Amino acid sequence: MKKKKFTAFFLLVLGMTLCFGELFAGTPETGDVSIRAEGAELRFMAANIWGDYFGNPVGPQREGAFADVFRRYAPDIIALQEVTPNWWKSRLFTDLGPEWGTVRGKNANGIRNYVPMLYRKDRLTLLDEGSVLFHVKLDRSKGVTWAVFEVKATRKRFIAFSTHFWWKSTPESDPIRVENAKMILAELQKLQEIWKCPAIGGGDFNCRIGSNPMKHFAENGWVSAQEAAESASPECSHHGNPVRGEDGIYRGFPRRKGNVKANSIDHVLVEQNKFRVLTERVILDPDALGASDHSPIYADVAF
Repeated sequence: MKKKKFTAFFLLVLGMTLCFGELFAGTPETGDVSIRAEGAELRFMAANIWGDYFGNPVGPQREGAFADVFRRYAPDIIALQEVTPNWWKSRLFTDLGPEWGTVRGKNANGIRNYVPMLYRKDRLTLLDEGSVLFHVKLDRSKGVTWAVFEVKATRKRFIAFSTHFWWKSTPESDPIRVENAKMILAELQKLQEIWKCPAIGGGDFNCRIGSNPMKHFAENGWVSAQEAAESASPECSHHGNPVRGEDGIYRGFPRRKGNVKANSIDHVLVEQNKFRVLTERVILDPDALGASDHSPIYADVAF
């Protein structure tokens, strides 16, 4: 009898081991997150890295956390927001420098760029770049940085952008964000007349799907990856400020209420019918949650 019980217990443990082994073996959701969706030609990530405006120093923890997250998920392009002067001075860019090039945009006024991009130098060639501020008098941190890339393996070209929209929720703020959208589309139209290639972009739009700025993109042939993806995360991208404990460590947690993708304000946008969005993911691992009030998001696409 004891032998039978032991055998049954052993088989149960073995079954659970095999089950969990399969669960954690190499899928983008649970295992090797650098594995891309089948058929993907590009992984585009957007990450608001939480500028140090609020008594939240950049510091070794957050520098290291983002470097680890970016290497772990291995995107081809990272559209960054809230890159303050102290972030520029941090070791994030020097640590990633051997692998990722930096797109600051050409800015004749010498204004520091808060919305740069990083790109994988082994996979992409940078052909052109630029940046535009949305409203200098209101907020010098809000604007768009764009770049034209060529995929080394296929010679395909595309335009990418990083952006951060106006942030307030006052009655006049939504029209300001609509103007932000119009400025991006006007800039992209000029670029596409020259380069004749499709565009993809992302960032912190400070508005949800269904808002007037997003409707303006939709009316002009653009769609959010969270809507277009064959498989998309159900969670929200914005989870609130991480809390710094007595040990000096920041810890963040997913939203307790309204943790649904409809509440996301971070988006990857693609031109409809020019990109196939295979997957869209919100990154909710502890490193990402503790480093910023926004989770990085990424989309695996083909074009």
